Amino acid sequence: MGAKIGPSSPELAAFYSARSAWRSRGEERMRFRKASALARVPPGAAVLDIGCRDGGLRAFLPPGVRYQGLDIAPEFAAPDILIQDISGGLPFPDGAFDYVFCIDVLEHVPHPFFTLSEIHRVLGRHGVLVLSVPNPYHVKEIIWNIFRIPDRQGHMYGWTRQTMTRLGEMNGFRLEQSGGTYLHPPIPMFALLARSIVYRFVKA
Repeated sequence: MGAKIGPSSPELAAFYSARSAWRSRGEERMRFRKASALARVPPGAAVLDIGCRDGGLRAFLPPGVRYQGLDIAPEFAAPDILIQDISGGLPFPDGAFDYVFCIDVLEHVPHPFFTLSEIHRVLGRHGVLVLSVPNPYHVKEIIWNIFRIPDRQGHMYGWTRQTMTRLGEMNGFRLEQSGGTYLHPPIPMFALLARSIVYRFVKA
């Protein structure tokens, strides 16, 4: 689905590569489970997974999907995972995908408005965007702010439901559904207390 293009910002790639070892498999599974449930991807759909790491989302999608992963960290390169800095745009033609996943990624990118506009461009007419971002009201975020604990995960932005809805609308999306992922440690939790919120957007 396109030639392999190197990251347009070596500094940004190094920044995230230094943080790529941080992960919780349990938390990842709960995010993927919630995202796939909201997405309702049918077999055979063309799927773009932005910030895919090693492509763990694939295990939660139906067999037969046409999967394309995208990540900035070169250590995740694979036949179906393209290494690309999305702050320079998405290297795919208009309307190339039916579904785009962006799971806990948007808070890391330098230009989220541009990123959403690019996602809108590569989605087909009835395309679906499923993204998740950290919940700014989660107890961990509140504690970090109260005690001024420095960010160690590369977060640049934070959104409430209202601001995420508006950001989507400004880029041609309509919020259709949302839900919480997990508390911490990872047990299922409703949106108000969840560590992150998953949003399902459709083209307006």
